[in-house]
Amino acid sequence: MKRVHLFEFMDLRWYPDALRVIQTNILQVIMRSTRAFDYAVPYITKTLDEVKGATVVDLCSGASGPWLRILERFPDKKINVILTDKYPNTRMFERIREKTGGRIDFSGNHVDAMNVPAGLKGVRTIFTGFHHFRRNEVRRVIEDARNKKQAICVFDYVPDKILTLILFPLTFIISILQFWFLSFFVRPLTFKQILFTNIIPVVPLTAAWDGFVSAMRKYGADELREITGDIGTPDYRLSIGRDYSLSKAAPMTWLIGVPVTGVSRHSPSFVNSR
Repeated sequence: MKRVHLFEFMDLRWYPDALRVIQTNILQVIMRSTRAFDYAVPYITKTLDEVKGATVVDLCSGASGPWLRILERFPDKKINVILTDKYPNTRMFERIREKTGGRIDFSGNHVDAMNVPAGLKGVRTIFTGFHHFRRNEVRRVIEDARNKKQAICVFDYVPDKILTLILFPLTFIISILQFWFLSFFVRPLTFKQILFTNIIPVVPLTAAWDGFVSAMRKYGADELREITGDIGTPDYRLSIGRDYSLSKAAPMTWLIGVPVTGVSRHSPSFVNSR
């Protein structure tokens, strides 16, 4: 079953920033507690080595994505990360910068993944954020990286969409309970968060819907190949594949673009790439 582009509350301009911040903060707790994107580390490390870089520009960061967890899993301790987002969660970004001693920094400006400011240079990463873009926008994200000669690494876990539909009632309830419970692990814990998450469960309800829609909107490896097949050039190599290290049912789909000027033109030997 191919991708279905339904709406997510987090994508709507009128969705209140206060609720958006609460939702991304809880998502950050989830990202911090799961090892799912630990398996992206070898891919990013390989890409950094290829471009001889030490800076990562994370796009669509939310409240930092998995970086607070996976940064310590890089063998090169000199790596630094710049968080960016269309709606930057600056309060959380500031706390993470302080917690990591500046190894994770951020841009407080609006950053469009389809037109990243030229001053933000480094290997671009997107975790679980590609589904927010329509097919023509996916092309623009990759073309922007190619045209500005920046590497890009995209990662997401793509479940079976038919199974997602069948299990929707069960997963919707589980997601509501998950967001209600994990709210208590966000720091600082504010009254506004308790009010709209634990007393009036607005955030759990919208997050449960967004979670379902996210699964339906995700791009599989074959769809990405179809969309981006003609973007690669002799000077910009695109690779797409699946990693089954965590799950056979919902593999980690990855897309990696690397400028090859001045580096090896041979394809990288990524693991589990089929």
